[in-house]
Amino acid sequence: MPATATRIDDCLTIRDGRLWMEECDAVELARRFGTPVYVVSEDQLRRNARRIGAAFAANWPEAEVALLPSLKANLSLALRRILNAEGLGCDTFGPGELHAALASGIEPARISVNGSVKDAALVIRAVEAGARVTLDSAAELDLVASAAQATGRTARIRLRLRPDYDGLDMPSDFDPSVTVRAGAHRYKPGIPLERAGDVARRALATPGVELVGLMAHLGRHRADAEVWRGMAGSFAAAVGRLCAGLDGWRPSELDVGGGYPAPRDPIRNEPAPPIEDIAAALASGLRHGLHAAGIDPAGIRLEAEPGRSLYADTGIQLATVRHLKEQTAPVPMRWVETDTTEMFMADLLIEHAHFQVIAAARADAPEAQTADVVGMSCGFDLLVPDARLPALEPGDVLAFLDNGAYQDACASNFNGLPRPGTVLVSGSSAEWIKRPETVEDVFARDIVPERLA
Repeated sequence: MPATATRIDDCLTIRDGRLWMEECDAVELARRFGTPVYVVSEDQLRRNARRIGAAFAANWPEAEVALLPSLKANLSLALRRILNAEGLGCDTFGPGELHAALASGIEPARISVNGSVKDAALVIRAVEAGARVTLDSAAELDLVASAAQATGRTARIRLRLRPDYDGLDMPSDFDPSVTVRAGAHRYKPGIPLERAGDVARRALATPGVELVGLMAHLGRHRADAEVWRGMAGSFAAAVGRLCAGLDGWRPSELDVGGGYPAPRDPIRNEPAPPIEDIAAALASGLRHGLHAAGIDPAGIRLEAEPGRSLYADTGIQLATVRHLKEQTAPVPMRWVETDTTEMFMADLLIEHAHFQVIAAARADAPEAQTADVVGMSCGFDLLVPDARLPALEPGDVLAFLDNGAYQDACASNFNGLPRPGTVLVSGSSAEWIKRPETVEDVFARDIVPERLA
């Protein structure tokens, strides 16, 4: 790294006033590939996978640790190939994600087929492939049993539980008027604890079905490490309650889900606790809770599903300033209009995220103005309110940080806008791993009946 460089994180630096990802100048990437465009660092993705894996392994000496990052966080198949090489499995939700997981070559035994309202076709494909099925309801056990009989394969299943989350009475980041516990119970997935024992007993008695583990997922309500300790403790209590009625059955794997914050945590707009602290809290809470329930955790594989914390800081989105607009009355306002949109950064709407923005060619220039950075759709389209920016001109490139998780996966075609492509940076090389859409792509599914043509 040049002596004049300032490091933002592992993959982003400022060199002579310009933003670089690995060994690629962000302005040159924008010129080469066009904007808007998502850009992902291969090195950062590999570093994150190794760091998160090491954090959980260091805190769970009882047995193997497996990472199953949620595929929904980023659906790019090339990125999954990278994670395959790092030995990671994945969590899938629905037939599309299972298709993506299998198409990208993930070892089926490392796939958890999660999600609500599974149908017979999805379950058959999962069992036939050798993926584990995480049951979300009692009715899914019948689908699994039928799939095992039809395919002649053993169906390995886990039950997704709905722990009590007693004590998680602090406000949720999504809505401060709602506690974490209340917010978690409004979330639909999982088998209610009063039904879980019956489902487990039926599973243990069903030919061709092997109950191997249990799973729970709190989701991203707060970044505090102590919330994750409480989550794991409540999960362990639910595990103990279930096992107490199963005549000695003991899970061989426990999956504590995901939702861990990204390092810069755009949802809170402040740094999150390091993943090492979160992993330590989860492992400690789970271990203490299992011992309290009379279950020895030795030999139980720990699984975790980092999505946001794995992908977010691997990616930026590059956009171009199109216009600068200002008014003095009746309300003074300044706008920086860009060629991207909140529809390509859906967490602005879903989770009220605050993405940091950097002027890529003037990354360390003094602040000269405060303006709202806005997009090109006809929504409210406020990307960064009251952004403090250097002097800008049309044609300048802006970089929105922490766009590696969920933004591409949740992008929409509002206003008929083609979705951006994704570029993968590896050292000084950069290449498309997902082409940008065309207007023709946007309308390719439309069918106009001949009588209306």
